[in-house]
Amino acid sequence: MRIIDLSLPRFMLLQLCLFLIPAAAWPQTPSPQSRIVDRVNESSLVTLRGNTHPLAQPQFDQGGAPPDLPMARMLLVLKRSDAQESALQTLLDAQQDLNSPSYHQWLTPDAFGQQFGPSDQDIQTVAAWLRSHGFQIGGISQGRIVVEFSGTAAQVQQAFHVSIHRYTVNGEDHWANAGDPQIPAALSPVVAGVSSLHNFPKKPMYRFAGKVSNPLGEEGMSGMDPEFTISAPRCAISNNCYFVGPYDFATIYNLLPLWNASPPIDGTGQSIAILGESNINLQDVRDFRSLFGLPAKDPQVILNGIDPGIIPDVESEADLDVEWSGAVAKGATINLVVSAPTNSTSGVDLSAVYAVENSVAPVISESFGECELFLGNAGNSFQNGIRQQAAA
Repeated sequence: MRIIDLSLPRFMLLQLCLFLIPAAAWPQTPSPQSRIVDRVNESSLVTLRGNTHPLAQPQFDQGGAPPDLPMARMLLVLKRSDAQESALQTLLDAQQDLNSPSYHQWLTPDAFGQQFGPSDQDIQTVAAWLRSHGFQIGGISQGRIVVEFSGTAAQVQQAFHVSIHRYTVNGEDHWANAGDPQIPAALSPVVAGVSSLHNFPKKPMYRFAGKVSNPLGEEGMSGMDPEFTISAPRCAISNNCYFVGPYDFATIYNLLPLWNASPPIDGTGQSIAILGESNINLQDVRDFRSLFGLPAKDPQVILNGIDPGIIPDVESEADLDVEWSGAVAKGATINLVVSAPTNSTSGVDLSAVYAVENSVAPVISESFGECELFLGNAGNSFQNGIRQQAAA
């Protein structure tokens, strides 16, 4: 049995926990004006600064990528006008104001896109430009936050005027753009950039503390001492490791009166979406729930694209999130949204788009993290935009 420490990690968390109440009707507003007013001219370019990963450094550079290197499911991040951004901030405040007629008047993804996204004409212009460089359009999000597209390293270089290189950092190989991308200036009013053009991964936030054997043998652990600890030097992260089970958590945070209420307040009838990029072994979750006396309830695994299978290390984060969301809301349906990472895009980001666009659950949780500097300007714009859509 692997023991996982839940203490605060060194890296900044990108923790997403958004309550998405089912959408209500919302007054329709006029379609936004088109902001792409000039002809797309490939010789008039602007540089999207702040979009080179900090570890894509010359001392790590192993040379250019093969021209046919797949760059799948890239996310072209779209941006709002200043007026749209101001209106959205006003709406987000009003939706939480008890005295506002907009209180809890939630938007559907399509209504959000119509009100706060680029115009139909601008979307068509951007999509046509991508297709002109040979990219395949995977989809345009209803909220008009991103356009998903796929191609090769050669097509990225032709369209964005930046080459993809291989970088070896701490013995691990990664693909990344060797400089900031460029786009035609005509597109800049609606294009923030590409969320990422690299596969430096976001980091799972768990830390292994050590291993514990079952002192009661195969019969189970129901009689385990609730103050069971691992002492140094067996504890890998501190002098002592103190372990908390689901009923310990419920006692500490006074959940037991809720669980024991009639009807119980334990997540029954609710659902939680966990954003992931690795599949899991369902038996791990079954064992966890059985071990700690929770009712049997398998999570639902939602595949967004191909099944990546079990990805070492990343699977542990998915296990932890699925098990412990179900340990606190023991009656809830846990939906694990799984998107395979690519050479250009984090699977967790793809899962975030899927969960928000498809209203997978009223609560979404993401526990992968990264410092904002490593996300780049376009990556930060994406993270902010998808959360704003979810909150609205």
